[in-house]
Amino acid sequence: MRKTNIQDIIIYIEDNITHEISLNDIAKIVNYSPYYCSACFRNYIGTSIKSYILKRRLQRAAEDLCLNQLRVIDIAYKYCYSSQEAFSRAFLGSYGISPYEYRKKQLPISKYYAKNSSNCGNNKDGCSMKNEVIYNIQEEISEKYQANVLHILNGSCMMDEFEKNRWVNEKFTYIPFNEAMCWGEADEEIFSDSFIEKRVQSLNTTIEQYRSIVLNPLEPLLKNRFDTIVLWFGDDMFCQINMLTILGYLEQCNFEGDVLFCMTNEITDEMLPDAYEVDIKGSLQKYKSIVCKKEMTTEKLMPVMYQAVSLYLNYRSKNSEINRYIMKNISKENSELVVDLLKTFPQYGLGDLQYEMLIKNLRIDSCTLE
Repeated sequence: MRKTNIQDIIIYIEDNITHEISLNDIAKIVNYSPYYCSACFRNYIGTSIKSYILKRRLQRAAEDLCLNQLRVIDIAYKYCYSSQEAFSRAFLGSYGISPYEYRKKQLPISKYYAKNSSNCGNNKDGCSMKNEVIYNIQEEISEKYQANVLHILNGSCMMDEFEKNRWVNEKFTYIPFNEAMCWGEADEEIFSDSFIEKRVQSLNTTIEQYRSIVLNPLEPLLKNRFDTIVLWFGDDMFCQINMLTILGYLEQCNFEGDVLFCMTNEITDEMLPDAYEVDIKGSLQKYKSIVCKKEMTTEKLMPVMYQAVSLYLNYRSKNSEINRYIMKNISKENSELVVDLLKTFPQYGLGDLQYEMLIKNLRIDSCTLE
């Protein structure tokens, strides 16, 4: 099956998202058997057609909850749920928040798109729109918080982008957080000697390299006092687990100022237009449960972080969608498979080093079984 056929399927799903969609109907669109159509879609998109439809329906329903005053039951029926209760269960399971609470608070969520969706393509106005949004956010922050503001960015790449596009306000301090907290082990006391040792071992580096890459850029956070912290992080798993670590540290050191969250959608490269206030209370316990114990926390999570944590707690399991994809394509060269993984699973935000290690471990396991 050609890539254009997959695109045709995605377009058909989007055009008929409020109607019942059968595999037979989809198969007719591309003139393939239902089985072959399903297998190709899963191999190319990384998930089943059924799962993709359910995720897109919930995404569209979330947009409706924000943009209009349709009753929740009407939105449930619109997106083919049999009852309001069934819709609410699905919404809560995906976002960790009820439809009613989401409509009231309108907290950020991660938008789900297939890589070939027309919604996630770059447009010619995308960069200028992002530039305007970031400029407006910083202007609002500058007016409300006059000085002593620290901006923490998810990694040096984002830091470079800010400097290149002159998004850095000279009144504020900007630092990158160069970590991959979704990979490996961590200590409950963030940035302690034990934490550093575990991170060094997990990242297969040295203490000197870790201090140079991760800790030295964080010195303003570790040594100085700020009145306001602004977190610029993406919506994918990688970014959100990093942000959770920073939030845990802020509670650990009894930070009493304001914390703001500015979110980028990593697939579309769009910046949400608002800075969201974050309550750090409970963040350290969330960090300990999720990152250290690999367990879902009983504490409330904002929807985008709930989505990321759900991915995080599953992606290393034997039957995760990533591992299934790797095993199905294990005969490919590493470099080719890594590229495929980066394109197919952008919602995880994993880099080539993490995928290479996953592939290596699965190759070893497959050889052992043989």
